[in-house]
Amino acid sequence: PPLMLASLFGGGLIIFWFLVSYALSYQGIDELIRAIFGSEFNHSVVSFLIFLPHGVRVIAVYFGGWRAVPPLFVAHLLLYQLFSGMPPPNTHLVLALLGSLCPYIAFEAMRISNLNAYYRLDQPGLRRNQFGPPLLAGILAAILNALGSLAFFLFFGPEPRGLSFYFGYLLGDILGLLIILGILFTISRATDMIFKSQKDGD
Repeated sequence: PPLMLASLFGGGLIIFWFLVSYALSYQGIDELIRAIFGSEFNHSVVSFLIFLPHGVRVIAVYFGGWRAVPPLFVAHLLLYQLFSGMPPPNTHLVLALLGSLCPYIAFEAMRISNLNAYYRLDQPGLRRNQFGPPLLAGILAAILNALGSLAFFLFFGPEPRGLSFYFGYLLGDILGLLIILGILFTISRATDMIFKSQKDGD
């Protein structure tokens, strides 16, 4: 039971932060752009050039591995119900699968290639958890997601879109990933420095 409760709590956190990050991408960045450039600026396009939920997807798999996939799938389905401007309902399941599986596939591809992308508690001092591996996995996941979405809409989707549309979302995924990873590793380094200074003081 304690393990199950921990898993449910972790899954709930993933869903919560995924939806919050989308709201920030959709509304928070939107408001910031409006405040800086004025209401006449075409902020509806620019706001999604920073897509924070991709960073949450990558971080969730970085820490949780395959256990992060089910809550990410649920988070995508909730997203489609809670926000406007979503794709057609008959595409939701496929797009949710793509969004939740691509980060896991990317991390597994790196693991098979002997690249330690997952977070590890037992990392030795000279091989600490680094910024690079999850960044590379996140970029690979963004590429897989963009290609998968392109293929789906090209062959089965109701409205095929141009390559510039998918390139824009690929760029947005990568920028959102950089922001989330930057925040995570900045907090991690700051915490390490605080603990080190306290230890040195003792």
